[in-house]
Amino acid sequence: MKKIASLIVIVVALVSCTDDVKFNTPGFQAYRDGILFRGEVVKAYKSASTGSISFVAIAQSEQLTIDVASATLGTYYFGTTDTNTSAFYSSSLNSVLLTYETNVTYYGPVAKMSNYMIASGSGYVSDCTLVSGAYVCPNSHPTTNTGIGTGLTLSVIANPAGAVTSVKVASPGNGYKAGDVITILGGGGNAKITVLNVEGSNGEVTITENTGDTVSGNFKFNAINTSGNPLGGDQVNFQYGTFYKVPVQAVP
Repeated sequence: MKKIASLIVIVVALVSCTDDVKFNTPGFQAYRDGILFRGEVVKAYKSASTGSISFVAIAQSEQLTIDVASATLGTYYFGTTDTNTSAFYSSSLNSVLLTYETNVTYYGPVAKMSNYMIASGSGYVSDCTLVSGAYVCPNSHPTTNTGIGTGLTLSVIANPAGAVTSVKVASPGNGYKAGDVITILGGGGNAKITVLNVEGSNGEVTITENTGDTVSGNFKFNAINTSGNPLGGDQVNFQYGTFYKVPVQAVP
């Protein structure tokens, strides 16, 4: 009987822990470099004039701020030339201040290209074939750009008329930054597209629910060390981030 009672206590304890993780309201958590970060104080501030929203999560000696250009449902990208969407993380453990942010001026390998062509060009043949609902891209085009980056190659998806409709990164190169204008060689040599963000300063946040009073969603990102403190790594990585029914208040 005692064993059964003990088992019941353990089961109840486990269920309680599970409920705490699953149904915390409001909830804000992520894995920072593989370690669970959970906001103990969570707030969201919305601007009446711009419609942008800022999430602030504080956990003891840590603080994470995520600014999103809009509270409208959808996905927004970090590390782009649109600085209205950005992430900032700080830690002051043992009086050692470390700061990280998704910095637009960071140079590195390309993480993602823009979803929109500046110019679709002409004379291109698609490198990508649709196979079982996914694009397979065995070939790639070299590129030139407006910045200092080198080595980027892109696979293109072109329509029957030879215009490029979208691209995939085949080789990320190095030395690129968000906003660099890339010209795709081959074809007519006249298709152009911009770099959306680069490795080390990239990621995304998705607003999945907005009731008007609360906002929910998920996020992931890399941010670079802006404190210059050698005690911190070059970058910080947040994965599997979620925020759940965070109450929204007006910007103070």
